[in-house]
Amino acid sequence: MKLEKIMPVPHVAHLSNSLLNHSVTSNKKLILFFAGWGMDQQPFLTYAQSDWDLIVAYEYYSLAIDESLLKGYDEIRVFAWSFGVWAASQVLPGLQSKSYPLRTCTAINGTPFPINDEKGIPTQLFRGTLDRLSEETLYKFRLRMCGSSELLQCFLANVPKRNIESLRKELFAIEKQVTESSVTALQWDHAYIGRQDRIFIPENQRRAWGHTPHTFFDAGHYAEKLFKALLQEI
Repeated sequence: MKLEKIMPVPHVAHLSNSLLNHSVTSNKKLILFFAGWGMDQQPFLTYAQSDWDLIVAYEYYSLAIDESLLKGYDEIRVFAWSFGVWAASQVLPGLQSKSYPLRTCTAINGTPFPINDEKGIPTQLFRGTLDRLSEETLYKFRLRMCGSSELLQCFLANVPKRNIESLRKELFAIEKQVTESSVTALQWDHAYIGRQDRIFIPENQRRAWGHTPHTFFDAGHYAEKLFKALLQEI
């Protein structure tokens, strides 16, 4: 798993390993955002604000996490989207056990059961995406993800810099890790469910979040307006 610290525009920069080792912190409050499959920092470069640091987690080839960027904060608020909800579910209990100041955990269009016929993406649909992954099917997936051609064009303007092979490798890794891991007892504070989500079926999300406070909202899987509202109006 990669962690990328996003600097407020126009000072977007990638932190080198040497900087990571020094645990650079400009604020005492952090938003930790677990992005979905196939992502990197590109779609979220404009989300950083001046009084909260923003770190994006992505590339779930493994769930090993470099904690150096997470040190020194008085408050950490977690948001997770899509497969990032599962990744966060696996990672956060370990951070909690080390007394990281995790204040709230919010899920968006995802569940802790990422490959599940009742509470996640149906197994057959996941396997079909993996088996038939190509440039053409990726475009169709992103169109379903965005829900409209207009939003897709906005997404493609800041498209992740990932190739097909890296996306296929990530799906294989996720499938393997889901098979080998168990569901954690992480307590989520709230979940948002998009009524038009065509990736994580809304009814499956509702079943997954039965005992967790949850809100339905009018959007598809890639809920850009909600992302910005939650991450920038905290």
